[in-house]
Amino acid sequence: MALKRGVLTVLLAGMLCCLCGCGKAAAPAGSADAGSAEQAAPSGSAEGSAAVTEEMIDPPLEDEASDTGGQAQPLAGIVICLDPGHGVTSASGQERVSPLSQETKAAYVSGAAGNSQTEEEVNLAVAQLTRAGLEQLGAQVVMTRQTNEATVSNIERAQIANNAGADLCVRIHADGSEDSSVFGMSMQVPAGGLLGTPEIEQPSARAAEIILEEVTAATGARSRGLAPRSDLTGFNWSEVPCVLLEMGFLSNPQEDALLATDEYRQQIASGIVSGVCRWIESGR
Repeated sequence: MALKRGVLTVLLAGMLCCLCGCGKAAAPAGSADAGSAEQAAPSGSAEGSAAVTEEMIDPPLEDEASDTGGQAQPLAGIVICLDPGHGVTSASGQERVSPLSQETKAAYVSGAAGNSQTEEEVNLAVAQLTRAGLEQLGAQVVMTRQTNEATVSNIERAQIANNAGADLCVRIHADGSEDSSVFGMSMQVPAGGLLGTPEIEQPSARAAEIILEEVTAATGARSRGLAPRSDLTGFNWSEVPCVLLEMGFLSNPQEDALLATDEYRQQIASGIVSGVCRWIESGR
């Protein structure tokens, strides 16, 4: 049955009410203007990667999440990997940028920071809200991390999605710039000759376009469009379609303040859920 675009609102108090089908996000909460800061690629030594994968594939967030109250399940049978970028770790190391290259990059790199929040914090908060919305519509959600303290390289993040057979991996990030006036949302997409699985390029770009449309509609943020990337380890090692959402700039005071609010985070999450629904409905 066709997926419906409507209003999807996930209440943080544990109540999640949405329309039948894939819901559209709540009304916009402001505008943003962002640049695109890169997440440096973690290290190829996948120490403990099997344990990480086992830990992340887990039941719904809450026992009651499986009780949908008769709501339609348009994402039943769909597996989505959510990858909240970065994590607090003392680990260091290098990893190969691509299975097709011997070039290496730093394995574990800290993210951006705002006045009252760090990137790994806001990334995880939005991922958890997105997870709840996806599970409410029947999806199985795999998380690459569930705590701010996490040691997971970009190769390991890609492997978690690959091993789960994910239909789509959504990488969730916030941005930073030396120019505090820069603001907006963007989507990074896999491209170039270093992709280990070139077949993911087209469906990834399509998913990125749709999800960015939905998230900017939900928040009122400025869209900075799609940015093809050939140098991101998580993309090059991915065997499943994947996108990287830059939710806005923590270096921009207005955008930083928005990203610190529960309301704006929920709007982003609802937009991601609506975008995933549209992408699945479109045939990918």
